[in-house]
Order: sequence, then C-alpha cells, then structure tokens
Amino acid sequence: MKTHYYFDWFNKGMSKQVADMLLNDISERKSLVFIGSDPANHIFNIEQYDIARGWLDPMGITFDEYSLIDHRTTKEDTHSLIKDASAIFLLGGKAAVQRAFLEEYALRAAMMDSPAAAIMGVSAGAMNMSAKWISSKHIPMGSARYTAGKSRVDDGLGLDNFAFEAHVDMDNTKLFENDLFPLSQTMDVYAATYESVIRVKNGEMTFFGDVYLVANSKIEKMKEVGGVV
Repeated sequence: MKTHYYFDWFNKGMSKQVADMLLNDISERKSLVFIGSDPANHIFNIEQYDIARGWLDPMGITFDEYSLIDHRTTKEDTHSLIKDASAIFLLGGKAAVQRAFLEEYALRAAMMDSPAAAIMGVSAGAMNMSAKWISSKHIPMGSARYTAGKSRVDDGLGLDNFAFEAHVDMDNTKLFENDLFPLSQTMDVYAATYESVIRVKNGEMTFFGDVYLVANSKIEKMKEVGGVV
C-alpha cells in the first residue's frame, strides 16, 4: 500500500524527521515523477519542480531519474512514466487547473495502479490528493484559491477520505465559520499551516508541525510526532 504525504509548504526546508520517514518509506529510489499544477505553463512548473528538489536533495532524498509531467508530455508517455515510478510528487500552484489536468490525463487510476511507494503533494498538489478542498471568498486576494464569487467545495482525487486545506490562517474566523465548519459536518477537514506535514500509511496518520482537525465545527490541534498538544 502506498504512503501518502500531504505537505503544506517548507519555508525553512524539510525537517530531518520528515526526511527520515520518506527515506524509510521509499526504499527503492529509481524514478521520481512530478506532476505540474499548470500544464500549459512549463516555465512555472519548472520553478515549482526546482523548489521541490530544493527540499528533497539536501536531505539525501535523491533518485536516479526525474520526470516532469505537463502538456509537453503526451498522455501515453505520462502513463508510462507513472507505471515505472518509485514515487510521485504533485506540485503546488493552481489547484483547480491541476485537478482538471489530472482528470484529462486519467491520472488517478494511473497513480493507484503505479508501483510507486509514495505519493506526495505540496499545497495545491496536496489538496488535490485529498477528497475535498475549498475555493473561498474568505481567502485573501492573490491566493490561488481565492474566488470573488461564492465559496465552493471542489473535489480532489480522494486518495484519503478527508479534506485538506493548505496555508490556513488560524485567525481567519470568516474562513472557518463560513467554509470549513460547514464542510466539517460531512467529513473531517485538516487545516495545515506552513512547515506542516500529514503522513498517511496503512490508514494511520502522523503529523508534523501545526495541523488542526476541524470536525463537527470544532477545532482540535493534532499531536505532533515527538511533540505535545
């Protein structure tokens, strides 16, 4: 069974705790396949690819081969790359655009059938790994998930049955009261902050950094590995 890593974002770099778990979970590191969030903008995807490599490489999480998937890659080649991947990484950026690309290339089934030991996602990529995420009018303008109209709940791939929200400002009461609380009546919502990670392996969840569970309109801080609540 694959291990899933939900990364919020690393401003300070990946922690040794997270890196050690990744190294343990991905014992064979032949091929890492990155999936861009804006398939029509290769330059942007390269920038996100470089950022992700900047987290992984210094921690010794290196692979023999690397691939970046966007519209420069044919659907046939994309499926071939994923079929041989040791790990898969969904890059950050534009969540809704990435979700459409995943659907266009039928990548959910390809990822589930892949022998990859781990699927990782950061920011938009992590949200798309989850079952649901929110585009909100209560998120500041400039965010990839800001909407000038009515807030909406978008579907992710549903690799795990919870909603994941990246870069959450815990003081944003409007976001919680109008968006996260209503969604939390139907499924668990995990609100992540910078430097935080959720690891899901064999149905068990491990938390790094500040992650909050929103369930039935109540907020609970999750116990971090090696830490206390």
